[in-house]
Amino acid sequence: MSEGLKLTILSPERRLAENIPVDEFTLPGSEGQIQILPGHAAMIGTIQPGLFNFHPAGKNPVWGVFSSGFFEVKNGEIQIMAETLELQGEIDLKRAKKAQLLAEEVLKEAELDEYRFRKYQLKLQRSIIRQSLSSGR
Repeated sequence: MSEGLKLTILSPERRLAENIPVDEFTLPGSEGQIQILPGHAAMIGTIQPGLFNFHPAGKNPVWGVFSSGFFEVKNGEIQIMAETLELQGEIDLKRAKKAQLLAEEVLKEAELDEYRFRKYQLKLQRSIIRQSLSSGR
Protein backbone atom coordinates (compact mmCIF):
# COMPACT_ATOMS: atom_id res chain seq x y z
CA MET A 1 0.00 0.00 0.00
CA SER A 2 1.22 3.47 -0.85
CA GLU A 3 2.19 5.85 1.97
CA GLY A 4 0.95 9.01 0.23
CA LEU A 5 -0.13 10.57 -3.02
CA LYS A 6 1.77 12.66 -5.55
CA LEU A 7 -0.31 14.98 -7.74
CA THR A 8 0.48 16.41 -11.17
CA ILE A 9 -2.03 18.71 -12.90
CA LEU A 10 -1.33 19.86 -16.45
CA SER A 11 -3.27 21.89 -19.01
CA PRO A 12 -2.18 23.34 -22.36
CA GLU A 13 -1.75 26.74 -20.68
CA ARG A 14 0.14 25.74 -17.55
CA ARG A 15 1.51 23.23 -15.12
CA LEU A 16 -0.50 23.78 -11.93
CA ALA A 17 1.17 21.07 -9.85
CA GLU A 18 4.02 18.69 -10.43
CA ASN A 19 4.53 15.72 -8.13
CA ILE A 20 3.30 17.57 -5.04
CA PRO A 21 2.39 15.50 -1.98
CA VAL A 22 -1.34 15.55 -1.22
CA ASP A 23 -3.50 13.89 1.40
CA GLU A 24 -6.48 13.53 -0.95
CA PHE A 25 -7.85 14.66 -4.30
CA THR A 26 -11.48 14.96 -5.45
CA LEU A 27 -12.45 15.39 -9.10
CA PRO A 28 -15.59 15.37 -11.27
CA GLY A 29 -15.48 12.05 -13.13
CA SER A 30 -17.84 10.66 -15.72
CA GLU A 31 -19.59 8.62 -13.00
CA GLY A 32 -19.74 11.48 -10.47
CA GLN A 33 -17.34 12.89 -7.88
CA ILE A 34 -14.31 10.67 -7.27
CA GLN A 35 -12.25 10.98 -4.11
CA ILE A 36 -8.74 9.59 -4.29
CA LEU A 37 -6.98 8.69 -1.05
CA PRO A 38 -3.65 6.95 -0.39
CA GLY A 39 -3.82 3.31 -1.43
CA HIS A 40 -6.41 3.98 -4.17
CA ALA A 41 -6.67 1.31 -6.85
CA ALA A 42 -5.21 2.05 -10.27
CA MET A 43 -7.71 3.62 -12.64
CA ILE A 44 -8.02 5.80 -15.74
CA GLY A 45 -11.01 8.01 -16.49
CA THR A 46 -12.45 11.15 -17.99
CA ILE A 47 -12.96 14.44 -16.23
CA GLN A 48 -16.30 16.18 -16.62
CA PRO A 49 -16.94 19.90 -16.09
CA GLY A 50 -17.03 20.52 -12.38
CA LEU A 51 -15.28 21.32 -9.14
CA PHE A 52 -12.05 19.74 -7.99
CA ASN A 53 -10.09 20.07 -4.77
CA PHE A 54 -6.95 18.72 -3.24
CA HIS A 55 -5.33 18.92 0.16
CA PRO A 56 -1.59 19.53 -0.08
CA ALA A 57 0.08 17.69 2.79
CA GLY A 58 -0.34 19.79 5.93
CA LYS A 59 -1.94 22.77 4.12
CA ASN A 60 -5.41 24.18 3.43
CA PRO A 61 -7.44 22.69 0.57
CA VAL A 62 -7.14 24.15 -2.92
CA TRP A 63 -10.37 24.50 -4.96
CA GLY A 64 -10.83 24.90 -8.69
CA VAL A 65 -12.88 24.11 -11.78
CA PHE A 66 -12.10 21.71 -14.65
CA SER A 67 -13.77 21.92 -18.04
CA SER A 68 -12.84 18.40 -19.16
CA GLY A 69 -9.86 16.10 -19.47
CA PHE A 70 -8.40 12.76 -18.42
CA PHE A 71 -6.89 11.35 -15.25
CA GLU A 72 -4.85 8.37 -14.19
CA VAL A 73 -4.19 6.97 -10.73
CA LYS A 74 -1.33 4.50 -10.51
CA ASN A 75 1.15 3.56 -7.76
CA GLY A 76 0.23 6.50 -5.54
CA GLU A 77 0.52 9.04 -8.37
CA ILE A 78 -2.36 11.09 -9.77
CA GLN A 79 -1.87 12.51 -13.26
CA ILE A 80 -4.41 15.06 -14.49
CA MET A 81 -4.53 16.32 -18.09
CA ALA A 82 -7.18 19.05 -18.17
CA GLU A 83 -8.41 20.98 -21.20
CA THR A 84 -8.86 24.07 -19.01
CA LEU A 85 -8.78 24.78 -15.30
CA GLU A 86 -9.23 27.73 -13.00
CA LEU A 87 -8.47 28.08 -9.33
CA GLN A 88 -11.06 29.64 -7.04
CA GLY A 89 -9.26 32.98 -6.77
CA GLU A 90 -8.81 33.27 -10.54
CA ILE A 91 -12.50 33.23 -11.47
CA ASP A 92 -13.86 36.47 -12.92
CA LEU A 93 -17.44 36.46 -11.60
CA LYS A 94 -18.59 39.20 -13.98
CA ARG A 95 -17.25 37.25 -16.98
CA ALA A 96 -18.88 34.04 -15.75
CA LYS A 97 -22.27 35.76 -15.42
CA LYS A 98 -21.91 37.24 -18.91
CA ALA A 99 -21.08 33.78 -20.31
CA GLN A 100 -24.19 32.37 -18.62
CA LEU A 101 -26.45 35.01 -20.17
CA LEU A 102 -24.96 34.48 -23.64
CA ALA A 103 -25.34 30.70 -23.40
CA GLU A 104 -28.94 31.02 -22.24
CA GLU A 105 -29.76 33.33 -25.16
CA VAL A 106 -28.20 31.01 -27.74
CA LEU A 107 -29.99 27.99 -26.26
CA LYS A 108 -33.36 29.72 -26.84
CA GLU A 109 -32.82 29.70 -30.63
CA ALA A 110 -35.39 27.50 -32.35
CA GLU A 111 -33.14 26.36 -35.20
CA LEU A 112 -30.13 25.37 -33.08
CA ASP A 113 -28.26 22.39 -34.53
CA GLU A 114 -27.11 19.56 -32.26
CA TYR A 115 -23.45 20.65 -32.23
CA ARG A 116 -24.22 24.26 -31.21
CA PHE A 117 -26.78 23.07 -28.67
CA ARG A 118 -24.21 20.83 -26.95
CA LYS A 119 -21.52 23.52 -27.15
CA TYR A 120 -23.69 26.15 -25.45
CA GLN A 121 -25.13 23.66 -23.01
CA LEU A 122 -21.56 22.99 -21.81
CA LYS A 123 -20.79 26.73 -21.73
CA LEU A 124 -23.85 27.28 -19.55
CA GLN A 125 -22.86 24.45 -17.23
CA ARG A 126 -19.28 25.75 -16.87
CA SER A 127 -20.41 29.32 -16.19
CA ILE A 128 -22.75 28.18 -13.41
CA ILE A 129 -20.04 26.00 -11.84
CA ARG A 130 -17.54 28.88 -11.99
CA GLN A 131 -20.03 31.23 -10.33
CA SER A 132 -20.74 28.67 -7.63
CA LEU A 133 -17.06 28.33 -6.76
CA SER A 134 -16.42 32.07 -6.97
CA SER A 135 -19.25 32.64 -4.48
CA GLY A 136 -17.68 30.25 -2.00
CA ARG A 137 -19.19 26.92 -3.18
